[in-house]
Amino acid sequence: MEKRLKRSKKNKIFLGVLGGIAEYIDVDPTIVRVLFILLCLVEPVFILAYFLMAIVMPEEEEEGVTAEKIPEKIEKLAEEAGEKVEELTKKAPKVEKKDDTKLFGIALVLLGAVLLLKVFIPFPIFGLREIVALLILLLGLYLIARG
Repeated sequence: MEKRLKRSKKNKIFLGVLGGIAEYIDVDPTIVRVLFILLCLVEPVFILAYFLMAIVMPEEEEEGVTAEKIPEKIEKLAEEAGEKVEELTKKAPKVEKKDDTKLFGIALVLLGAVLLLKVFIPFPIFGLREIVALLILLLGLYLIARG
């Protein structure tokens, strides 16, 4: 039996694309999801790519997608996505109000300072993307250390 790339039904959180990729390459789906989130933070075009893959990739029991089936498939995916968003909204934990404005204020001050320094001192190695990535990394480390 040949191995085929399909949207997963058992390792599915949203539309099953990442679960299907994980099953295809025999990796834990969580790893694929984390990598996808990181890719989306660096290059948001991957979000569009996810939905395009959801249209093109057949589900586990579906056969190939033809041009005639694409509008029907898009409608089905939109319904499925809406239902999943509603379900996740109901499951979402209620977060107590926490005042992280100071933390975001510090992040904004750091970003502004680095951007101002970039005007006066040219950093050939650091572009805006690297600066934002560094701030996200520092914010993540702070949140992990805070517990």
